[in-house]
Amino acid sequence: MPSLTASLTRTTDDQARELRALVARRTAQVKPETASRVCRTLAVISGKGGVGKSVIALNLAIALAKAGASVGLVDASPGTGSLGILCGQNGYWNLEHVAAGSRTLDDIVLPGPHGIQIVPGGSHLLSATEPGSFLPRELGAFEQRHDWMIIDAGSDIRNNQWFAAPADGTLIVTTPESTAVAETYAAIKSLAATGVPSVSVLVNQAQSTQQAQQILDRLRHAARGFLGTDLGLAGGIPWDAQVGQSVSERIPLSDIQSPGAAWNALKQLGQRLQRTTSTQAANGYVDRLIQHLAERHQSLERGVRPFGGQSIHLEKRLLGEGQTPSPTGCAQSET
Repeated sequence: MPSLTASLTRTTDDQARELRALVARRTAQVKPETASRVCRTLAVISGKGGVGKSVIALNLAIALAKAGASVGLVDASPGTGSLGILCGQNGYWNLEHVAAGSRTLDDIVLPGPHGIQIVPGGSHLLSATEPGSFLPRELGAFEQRHDWMIIDAGSDIRNNQWFAAPADGTLIVTTPESTAVAETYAAIKSLAATGVPSVSVLVNQAQSTQQAQQILDRLRHAARGFLGTDLGLAGGIPWDAQVGQSVSERIPLSDIQSPGAAWNALKQLGQRLQRTTSTQAANGYVDRLIQHLAERHQSLERGVRPFGGQSIHLEKRLLGEGQTPSPTGCAQSET
């Protein structure tokens, strides 16, 4: 009777072979006229729930649309997601049904405010790697129809690594609350360990510009000192009572009469993003996601841990044994 280790090894080998074959097929299917991709992708994540991440993702997508971009918004939060609810849309079908072949992607896309298109059930993106899945072709076509694709991921660190690694950029949303800042640093550390490029931090619900900048400076100092990585600083979104109004009325911030400080800050962020250029390879986000998963399985074949552990040695050299960094940039003893 084969051992459990042998069975697991065969399973991992099979998955790796299937993923490599899928990558090869997808590469062969790329048409010359679509090889030079123009769609830019941004993963919006958080270290913990309750920081307003989905509100930021939705209104940032609208800000980009109002700046002239064609925007697709993928709801990759675990469970049913909330993007449709936030803008007054109720959809039953989602990516799970596309993965099963019972619906096409066009069947499930929700028409969002100001021309954005919302894909519900994006947590099933990982189903794109399953043999015979319709998702790579349909999601690839969806991506090619847009200038921007925003992926609203959750607060689970491991899932966020999957969605962030293939993206052109990653935006981590935090609030000034101390546990949110601490979990943001944990997310930065996790992403740095896997080499995720172009990570920026946005402070939501900031009481002042100065408060947001102080938090961003502390996080950047800790990331440079303990992780050997740099952060982009996306600024802050001020606390604004209109955010609560927009959620309860299920309308975007831009559609409230006399939009306030939060919308103005998001509009400026969208304008800055619209002026950026893509830094990733010519192949699209879906293809890079598949490639990333294939590389992960190859790491498992070699017995290499795909996530975590890489930065702890640097921290110990900088701090000494028995200490870990805090988001303030100061050492704190482990208990």
